[in-house]
Amino acid sequence: MAHLRYNSLEVVAMAVQKEDVKALIDRLNQEQLQALWVILNSIAWPTEKISPEEAVEIEKSFNEIDAGKGVKAEDVWRELGV
Repeated sequence: MAHLRYNSLEVVAMAVQKEDVKALIDRLNQEQLQALWVILNSIAWPTEKISPEEAVEIEKSFNEIDAGKGVKAEDVWRELGV
């Protein structure tokens, strides 16, 4: 049984040509095209570089979450009256 490989976006890795994607886009209606624009715009943003200090803080945060020290969204909402 073959194992699926995933890329950094957690999408199954496969060879896709731009021409194939463009052909699919040509088949979309205006509403679908607008939805696709939102999706593409969100994933096409440039990647921001983080400083070494920010990387340390992010790692600390993940470690706290892994240790069960995270805060539940419901608790925050309740505290904010949402």
